[in-house]
Amino acid sequence: PGRLDDPGRPTIRVGYTEVRVTPEVKRLAVSVTPAASEYRPGETARVRVRVADASGAPRRAEVTLWAVDEGVLALTGYKTPDPIDLLYRERGLGMRLSSNMANVAPQIPEGEKGRRSPGGGGGADRSEVLRSRFQTTAFFLGSVVTGADGQVVATAKLPDNLTTFRVMAVAVTAGDRYGKGESPMLVTRPLVARPALPRFVRAGDDFTAGTVVNQRAGGTPRVTVTASGSGVALRGDARRTATLASGTGVEVRFPFRALPADSASFTFRAVAGSDADGVRLSVPVRPAFHPEYLTVSGTVRDTATVTVAIPDGLDLERSRVDVTLGSSPLAMLRGMYDRYHVYPYLCTEQVTSLGMPLIALWRARTIDSALARRDPRRDLERAVEIIASRQRTDGGIGYWSATDWTSPWLSAYAGRFLLEAKRAGIAVSDTVLTRLGDYLAADLRAASDSVPLIPVASWYADRRVRLADRIAAVDFLSRARRADVAAEHQLLAGAPQLRWEDRLLLAEALARRGEMRDALALVAPAWAEVRLEGNRAVLPPRATDEDFYFASRSRPMARLLTATLAVNPTHPLVGPMVETLVQQGRGAGWWWNTQDVGAVAEALAVFDARQRRAAALGVTVRAGGAGGRVLFAVRGPGARAASTDSGVPLAGLVRGPSDARELRLSVTADGGATGDVAYYYATVREVPAERPVRPTDQGIQVERWYERYDTGAPVTSVKEGDLVRVRLRVTVPVERHFVVLDDALPAGLEAVDLSLRTTAALPGPGAGVAGSEEEGASDDEANVARWWYGSWDSGWWSPWDHREMRDDRVVWAATMLWPGTYTATYVARATTPGTFVRPPAWAEEMYNPAVSGRSDGGRFVVLERRAGARE
Repeated sequence: PGRLDDPGRPTIRVGYTEVRVTPEVKRLAVSVTPAASEYRPGETARVRVRVADASGAPRRAEVTLWAVDEGVLALTGYKTPDPIDLLYRERGLGMRLSSNMANVAPQIPEGEKGRRSPGGGGGADRSEVLRSRFQTTAFFLGSVVTGADGQVVATAKLPDNLTTFRVMAVAVTAGDRYGKGESPMLVTRPLVARPALPRFVRAGDDFTAGTVVNQRAGGTPRVTVTASGSGVALRGDARRTATLASGTGVEVRFPFRALPADSASFTFRAVAGSDADGVRLSVPVRPAFHPEYLTVSGTVRDTATVTVAIPDGLDLERSRVDVTLGSSPLAMLRGMYDRYHVYPYLCTEQVTSLGMPLIALWRARTIDSALARRDPRRDLERAVEIIASRQRTDGGIGYWSATDWTSPWLSAYAGRFLLEAKRAGIAVSDTVLTRLGDYLAADLRAASDSVPLIPVASWYADRRVRLADRIAAVDFLSRARRADVAAEHQLLAGAPQLRWEDRLLLAEALARRGEMRDALALVAPAWAEVRLEGNRAVLPPRATDEDFYFASRSRPMARLLTATLAVNPTHPLVGPMVETLVQQGRGAGWWWNTQDVGAVAEALAVFDARQRRAAALGVTVRAGGAGGRVLFAVRGPGARAASTDSGVPLAGLVRGPSDARELRLSVTADGGATGDVAYYYATVREVPAERPVRPTDQGIQVERWYERYDTGAPVTSVKEGDLVRVRLRVTVPVERHFVVLDDALPAGLEAVDLSLRTTAALPGPGAGVAGSEEEGASDDEANVARWWYGSWDSGWWSPWDHREMRDDRVVWAATMLWPGTYTATYVARATTPGTFVRPPAWAEEMYNPAVSGRSDGGRFVVLERRAGARE
């Protein structure tokens, strides 16, 4: 080699050769054999598992055994995982110390090995059989241990599905031997009735649905089918008779109309001679409009009057008011949970924000039983699982997935939730937290003017946004007990350059390490800017930075409250700040977003933990004045006395002319003379009297139309089985951020997922339609930005960087839309004959929901395709 530029530098020479080692000596032979050739639904299945090593000798092993519907597995081409392939697959040069066995064979407690809770359902060969418990996964036994002879018989109760399940097993021994096995398991009956229903319905839908009947014994027997239901009206005879063709089944249909309800239940019973089958299935009744809510919250020391303006055109019998009450501000968080736990667009920010009230409620469950109406643990565990699954290879948390964009601010925000969840007793992976901390620490070490790879470069045109990333990073590391003291001091030195609320977050980090003097110096100027109006605190206009990409009008006040509690919890502004946060929703033109929810929930939880009083006031809510009907009540720490999960109808509660109607509630705190404070959170759920059919434009214009898949001709009526292309056009006059487009399907259509093996041959957006407008932006300015944001869908660039296909809707989200027109499209199949409600498509800015728009609505018809009819 040539002369070294540094003769004193160590020299390393590397060489390698390939040595192939077969892992077959470690492979186990795993045999899976159901004890019977077929089972009836609801029976207890017995599955024999045999494990032997490569030489054929039996081995003691731990086996994960599960069974899944073969039809569902076929959609994605799922294969039983092979541990040998996973552990010994070819890797490149380098060294990696890790194990993926947790993914291959999840474990369960020792006491559960080889057992499965029987559950409900039934399926003996009796005429009164009624199948109603349907599960895609028949059972999952995380740990079944074989004996020294390598054999074990596992038992599990089957669901009511009539199908072929694939029984799969993955085995491991103490000597690092691995294997897999699988076997089909048939679950059936002599006479089979399979429901043929839409996945959901809407009130006002007229449709035909029924059951497909098969006789396994063959022949052409006569079969009698009876139908009944709840939440639907049967529009004709409840009994029909048909003759089964030899070797084939027959579909017996009944006409129904969907009624206003939460769900619709269908029951079909089929009888042919001595054979019978019955099936009961429920489907949700979806609204024909985009749900809207009014929320009002506040405090009461004696008696308070709550007035809510009620828009004209509501169905007062179906519209509801619900009120949560308590002597703790956590009562307000319960109301938030009830309102927001079903928020439909769950990006990482929203999962995090909606997890904040859950943590507070989970911690409060042993303090106040009125706060624990719904156990939030399962939702908390799900939120932790979602966020952890979105961790990228660099340790950051992606916005929609592990391959999506992130920023230090977003990742630190999600990390704060993970830390709080762990402290509340929810299982959170230490590896996830460590990698997240490493990502944020690396960002702090990067040059201060470096910008993360994010979708919209203009977010960082203001240097304070980059500083917000760094503040969020030091805050997370401080909470995780990995404080970067040097970075904290560097940011403290540049405090005048920080956003108003970021100075407060830095103060909390400093207070955590006991640097109270510096923390106080950051908070004191904020106190001096607060103005008192009655018993509320008002911030200066510059405190609210609505240009931040995750905007929130509540977050600055929440930051000030938590910082104040950190440096001076007895400060006289604490009460007014809490009052302001609790009453945020009372101002005109206010719309909560998830950042507001997360910020308020976190601040009130901190306040409650520090300031909780022993008093437990009784609170009563009456309609109208003090002598009105009692609607809701809570007595001390007990549960509410007059509330239901669905709330109270507005009928009879609303007063005033049609153009100035209002709901007036009287809230009384028993024992209020002691000076203690009670809290309330009222939610009005609006249901329009008439289905919305006219488009609206409140900053976003939405259009939608349907085309025949083969010709591109506009249609409002197709035959069952036909494919339809749904097209949407969104026009925005100015720049919009975080826009969601939500298209609710008519119940007779099902969106086609082009990623599935059964549909992957269909062409992508716009293909095959001459002159069609492809999915994407129509203006040059937007197209220039395609490398900064958006996604690729079947070879076409799209401004929509996330899409979800659900049973009842298709949802898109765009991080940014420049002024112009944008399109979206998907394919749907007509599945159920009938005349269906066609709800408007809806669009909104997620962090400014007042900016919204909808398309027109109406009806969509699916015609019955009769056998043998000429097309």
